[in-house]
Amino acid sequence: MLDQELRKKGIGGSEVAAILGMDDFSSPYRVWLDKTGRESSSVENKYTESGLILESAVAEFFERRTKYRIIKASANQKTVVHPDYPFVLGTPDRLYMETSKIGKSVLECKTTQYTYDDVPDKWFMQLQWYLGILGLMSGAIAWLEHGLDFKYKEYEFDREFFEYMLTRVRAFWFDHVVKNVPPEPINSTDIERMFARHRDGAVIQATDEIKVVHAELVTVKETIKVLETRETQLTESLKMVMRDNEAIMAGTKPIITWRTSKPSMFFDTEKLKVNDPDVYNAYISERPGSRRFLVKPITHE
Repeated sequence: MLDQELRKKGIGGSEVAAILGMDDFSSPYRVWLDKTGRESSSVENKYTESGLILESAVAEFFERRTKYRIIKASANQKTVVHPDYPFVLGTPDRLYMETSKIGKSVLECKTTQYTYDDVPDKWFMQLQWYLGILGLMSGAIAWLEHGLDFKYKEYEFDREFFEYMLTRVRAFWFDHVVKNVPPEPINSTDIERMFARHRDGAVIQATDEIKVVHAELVTVKETIKVLETRETQLTESLKMVMRDNEAIMAGTKPIITWRTSKPSMFFDTEKLKVNDPDVYNAYISERPGSRRFLVKPITHE
């Protein structure tokens, strides 16, 4: 992970895929928001915490399953900067060596709850980014699936691909971050962030292409409505049969369950409003309105 002081000063390996539009969980616009201080993309949760803790375990798995030796001091690797491009940053997880070969290699350690037959593009880009920064010719990606299944894959440095990434990132950095100009949105999440409010009175006319998409969307929504109605009817008929039974069995296996959940605690705001309105009003804050996306059928006047 990049040192927090350096985050705003350049692009790290975990951000390259987003800039290239290859990250399912981020985008060029989200990276731009982070780099310009408008919104932080740093997330700390149980997944990032476990990933950090298990990094050492993945490195140990790699050392045991291969002929390579992990350079222990590399566990404390600081953020490295490309010698020619100060905005090109990276913090490799580990460095390793092959006993019969001179030189170091980069190891990227990952943990995941998914099952992968091959390395995701985002991980590959991250490894190539670090190899290019350090001027190393080989590396590997090692990952642990579900905390049990260890896998790894080795790669040679792809100089042509690194130059391609560098070209795209350089353009992003100078055209957008330095100039403080947002990149074009690439998905609806970007649109919702970029245009959180509508412009009063601003409209566009439907083109033929828009009308085709609109007609299909209307049909899909009508189909969903019919299916949801049928789902409700079927559920009602089964509930009528079950009454106070907790399950319907097919032999020894339950095929439908209807159990009472455990009681949960909630804050009774209405009771507070009645008993102590001053305290209630002291903690009332206005929440910005959100945009509602409504679809209406075309009516011919």
